[in-house]
Amino acid sequence: MVAKRQNIELWVSKITAMELPADDPRVLDLINRAADQLKTKSKEESQRHIRNEGELELQKKLSLTSEGLSDEEKENINKEIYKHQVKQKIWKTAQEIRRATYYSKPSHPYGNIFSESAISSIAKSRSKATVNVDGDNLVRDNRRTKIYHPGKKELTLQDAKVLIGIHKLWEESGKQKEFEFTIYSLAKAMNRDTGGKTYNEIWESLEVLQDSKFEFTFYYDKGMIDSLDRINILQAIGRRDRNSTFKIMFSDPIYRSLQSGAIAYLSLAILEDLKTNTAQNLYLFLPAQIAQGITRWPLDEIALLMGTKGNRPAKKKEIVKEACENMKEISLLDGYDLHEDESGATFLEIKPSSLLLLSSNSVKQAQQQQIQLAFPI
Repeated sequence: MVAKRQNIELWVSKITAMELPADDPRVLDLINRAADQLKTKSKEESQRHIRNEGELELQKKLSLTSEGLSDEEKENINKEIYKHQVKQKIWKTAQEIRRATYYSKPSHPYGNIFSESAISSIAKSRSKATVNVDGDNLVRDNRRTKIYHPGKKELTLQDAKVLIGIHKLWEESGKQKEFEFTIYSLAKAMNRDTGGKTYNEIWESLEVLQDSKFEFTFYYDKGMIDSLDRINILQAIGRRDRNSTFKIMFSDPIYRSLQSGAIAYLSLAILEDLKTNTAQNLYLFLPAQIAQGITRWPLDEIALLMGTKGNRPAKKKEIVKEACENMKEISLLDGYDLHEDESGATFLEIKPSSLLLLSSNSVKQAQQQQIQLAFPI
């Protein structure tokens, strides 16, 4: 039976009721258990809570300097200070647990569908308007990948995260072509809450992923160029009731690719810590590129891959610079450079960190182990 999640206030109440020092092993055990339930929270959110609790602690400490306080009033203020200190410790420990997952083997696999382009747009959400037409409609063309959807729905970062979560469950279920799962288990694999909003978002993503078709152009080792007919990633989603167990079947080319070991690893914790959609899309795209020794791209190509539309060159540069700064903040990049060549074209060149190279090395190892594939994914 899964233990019920408790909010931080309940954990703090339990800890303070024990009336033990903060370094007592029993207190530390409860702090660690509380932190484990908050490890899915982003770095930005955790830091906000730490700052707020620190400011409240300082205010309480200043109030202790007031004249005329009774011993009882001082005791009550010290209890409040202790609560704020415990909350800070919980949030800090939660981030330590989250950070530790960055350096262990990342547990979220995906087929190399991200290796040649970012499949999702930087748009925050998809248009709710649908177009009921027959056949395939081109919704994304960035020269590397074409994506079609009958209702003209473009993939978002949410859909990419759902795809990563599906591959996580696929790996845990024994790596079969066909396997079953629930939206609850998928939400847990994605480190998401299990409320109604999450269910609706995942349900929508599953439908869009099933109906989307992909067309790739790729290169063999000897330089031969070939193209792939339009294929689905997910061939079928059975039992189309959102409250039931789903049955997923990968299409034949995707499954053969997965069987061969064409899998790289990403951390959804890192993905969620990145503040901008451009930074998140770049993180999905970079590991397989770095594994191929590619660390430099034309800015226009990067902008196209990210799905930026109609932006001036200066704006594109600003967006990509912001994303790179964000990746430096959480130690994905050791450095980057945006520079112009003799023709005046702007290029992005990055220096990947050891953290980013962890995912890239996973790609390399998979590439070294697999035989030549008939499919690039």
